[in-house]
Amino acid sequence: MAPNDRLDQDAALLLDPGTQERADSSDTKGPWAVAEASVGTEGVQPALQGTGFTYRHDWGMRRGEWLLRLNWDLIQPGSQVFVAVGEGVPGGPPAGKFIGAARYTLHNVAPRFNGVDIWVNIEWSADISLYVDYLVVNPPSAPPGLRTVSVTVHRHSSVALSEAEADRILADMGTILQNDDTGPDVATPVRFVRNGAVRLLPANIPGTIQTSSDLNALLTAGSGVKIVQAIRWCGGPGDGIIGCAPVGSASVNVAAVRFTANQEGLIWVHEYGHNCGLPHRTDDPRAVMYPSVGADHNVVNAAESSAFLSGPLSISGKVMAAGGCSCGAGGLALPADVRDFVSQHWIEGVPWELASQYGEKDARLLLDWLVNEPEKHEEFLTQIVATLGYIGSEIAVQPMIDFVESARAGRAVFNAKNTALLRLGDLANRSGSRAALDFLARVAGDMDLARTLAAPQASAELQAAKALQDVVAPSLDTLAAELAVSATFGLALAGTAQSQQAVEALKGNADAFATVNQAAQEAAEIAATVRAKGRQEYYRMKAEHRHHL
Repeated sequence: MAPNDRLDQDAALLLDPGTQERADSSDTKGPWAVAEASVGTEGVQPALQGTGFTYRHDWGMRRGEWLLRLNWDLIQPGSQVFVAVGEGVPGGPPAGKFIGAARYTLHNVAPRFNGVDIWVNIEWSADISLYVDYLVVNPPSAPPGLRTVSVTVHRHSSVALSEAEADRILADMGTILQNDDTGPDVATPVRFVRNGAVRLLPANIPGTIQTSSDLNALLTAGSGVKIVQAIRWCGGPGDGIIGCAPVGSASVNVAAVRFTANQEGLIWVHEYGHNCGLPHRTDDPRAVMYPSVGADHNVVNAAESSAFLSGPLSISGKVMAAGGCSCGAGGLALPADVRDFVSQHWIEGVPWELASQYGEKDARLLLDWLVNEPEKHEEFLTQIVATLGYIGSEIAVQPMIDFVESARAGRAVFNAKNTALLRLGDLANRSGSRAALDFLARVAGDMDLARTLAAPQASAELQAAKALQDVVAPSLDTLAAELAVSATFGLALAGTAQSQQAVEALKGNADAFATVNQAAQEAAEIAATVRAKGRQEYYRMKAEHRHHL
């Protein structure tokens, strides 16, 4: 019988290899070249999710092509089955395998109900032993009543996010909702799973979101969670924004940045809550929908639980109201010590309603941190400079300019430098500082100055990218343009005739970055609103419509 004639025969699981005399190919030198590799920690994925089983089967003495049907009730069509075939050492499966000159080829693996079929070819002149290893992984099953939300995850090319990290964050989202952590917390049976590989965002999406056009491009780039380098626009120019999402979305649609590992799940589920129609809630500082982020923010009430269970359109089949959102800081208590206020992360930026209530005495405390202890408080530099700008004391002008001009670098520092440029506009609005306005105008309109200011960060980004796979460092011009755009919006917030004229001039300034020309179109509208209605009314309107995106 020719080897191919054996293909339609079935080998039963209980096949007895018997007492046939064993031949092997160990006495023949193989025709191969030899290569060797070592496995380190780099690139190794965490433990498999689901239930796993391993088994080695002795299929006896064989040669030629065989369809081998293993009957095993733990295997189903959805099982992931990994198979390795090889020549067996005499003495049974525990004795192991070895490599001789015979060729063992595995062609196909097909899981089925209560078993798996494999197609094997053994190229040898006599029957020799065949051992087959099976690794079976069954995906985790959802408990009854548990809603599963499939989430597509995207990242910008300048951001590192592995599939293992995405899975960890999605799992944390589910844990936050499913657990009944305290008395007022309602256990909500929702879990989140990744839909396919982590995808790269389209090349036209910038790594830093600084304008309404940037955010619109990001949110219309398919559904899912989109991870970018920085977000500086959510309903208007902002600082330290960790996440942004429309309230009442047709699908899962979240913009976010990388953050502290144990709190990224909270950020994603908070923004997903906005997709489900939920506003901020300030009556419980442990609420998932509280405006700031914290490791213990894991409480949902009954109404929120219902919204999470209903989900956006793609899950629930209905469209949530997508109008304005009362997503400001109403109901929040102002910490007596401004240092406590800045030592927290606000998901959608430092709230002007609170920060502007502090005074010059508080500004001096923050300046001590900014000038004398910047390394110690690097995590909160963005909140520090934002609050200084909102306070509006002229004593902060030169220290904030000095900070922007400093050689300090790092992602937290660079974000804070952009915030300083933006909030120098608020400071000028309140104090009338000419020095602040002049500095903003120079940074916005002078590309060479912006490049000089961005150079330390460009070097730091290049060094960081070398240690990462598949991450592209932003260029010097990209970073310089970010600073210039931040200065442009700072001018818009200053609220003076001079600053409004400067913004108008930037629209067609050929010596400015193209992104500045484009941002100036939106900044001009803000400048007109601030001048006509005042800063307080502008921020009230911004808070009211923050999620009408």
